[in-house]
Amino acid sequence: MVDMLLYHVVATSGEVAGTQSRLAKRKAIAGLLQGAAADDIAIVVAYLAGELRQRKAGIGWAALKSLPPPAAAPSLTLQEVDAEFD
Repeated sequence: MVDMLLYHVVATSGEVAGTQSRLAKRKAIAGLLQGAAADDIAIVVAYLAGELRQRKAGIGWAALKSLPPPAAAPSLTLQEVDAEFD
């Protein structure tokens, strides 16, 4: 199974936020979870709940003043992002 991209969690979160239909929300989340590897499930659930597994990011507002340019295409995997927060 291919590593899940952070992009997929973000897209699903936007889809869930953009509808009032509980059936559509459930379908979007179920689809995301079905496509996730076993190692990614805990990360997906935490991120969809608006939480970090590490509890604190250690990033202040000053760190957000100068952001790098956006990537041309989504490339960050959930495992990479989770490891960076560790």
